[in-house]
Amino acid sequence: MHTIFESCFPLALGTAPFGTGIPRDTAFAILDAFTDLGGNLIDTAAVYGMGVSEQTLGEWMRLRQSRDRLVISTKGGHPSLPDWARRITEADIRADMEDSLRYLGTDHVDIYFLHRDDESKPVEAIMPILDSLVREGKTRLIGASNWTVARINEANAFARANGMAEFSVSQIFHNAAFINKEGVYDPTLVAMDPTEHEGYKVNGLPVMAYTSQAHGLFSHIRDKGYEGLSEGMIRTYVNPATKERAERILAVASETGISPTAVSLAYLLHDASVKVYPILGISHVERLTEAMGVFSLEPRHLAMLFPPDCDRG
Repeated sequence: MHTIFESCFPLALGTAPFGTGIPRDTAFAILDAFTDLGGNLIDTAAVYGMGVSEQTLGEWMRLRQSRDRLVISTKGGHPSLPDWARRITEADIRADMEDSLRYLGTDHVDIYFLHRDDESKPVEAIMPILDSLVREGKTRLIGASNWTVARINEANAFARANGMAEFSVSQIFHNAAFINKEGVYDPTLVAMDPTEHEGYKVNGLPVMAYTSQAHGLFSHIRDKGYEGLSEGMIRTYVNPATKERAERILAVASETGISPTAVSLAYLLHDASVKVYPILGISHVERLTEAMGVFSLEPRHLAMLFPPDCDRG
């Protein structure tokens, strides 16, 4: 694992709706609270608000003079909207990178992710583009977002053999629920499953997990029961394995008073074989404080979540 992660707070902050769904002042308050708590890993993307998220984060960094204390990750190469045409050409990637640097008000980012893969393109056509961004100092590391672990391994093998920068981190759809792939709304997303998990266990890459709170699934189960869940939640998350895990999460939440959503983060933070940085989706400062409850869990609570016959991966 790259040394950049040694300085990272265990939780990352996602900023997708900042400046659009979340007003500027609220976004600033969340950023202030996150950094006051020690947070420093902040994630954004060119496609979030078509640049508005990056602009909001950039303005906040400028006003707080905080850039040097942060680990900033952004993403480019997202398919065009609304037609979803793939955009992994050198021109597309460089245009997105330059826009991101301008919006963020910085000369480099710490991690630059390709937001999607294009499996019709050989890795030999993609990795030299990303390597050039590292060599030019525009990013310290490169990452793969919504790439399968098999493609990441293929890309890294090529990069390694040719003295190029390798993918140092991945971003995928991952939370405490067992995800029903057929229920995922966007077929271009890659979700954690046993095959993917085993791949990360072998290659040692850290994972930044988006949708890490499962849209509040476990709190909704407590408050509404399964019959009160939305059709989307049922389609994406509900299955016997998720229900079994939910029982343990709700038992710990009941005993500790910590929200089920916060308790569920323990399954990512305490993965025994893969280093996971959950990306928080936070709409109010109070939700951030709530999420920090995961750090109040004691060993006996973790034992409840991870009984002896439980796979901690």
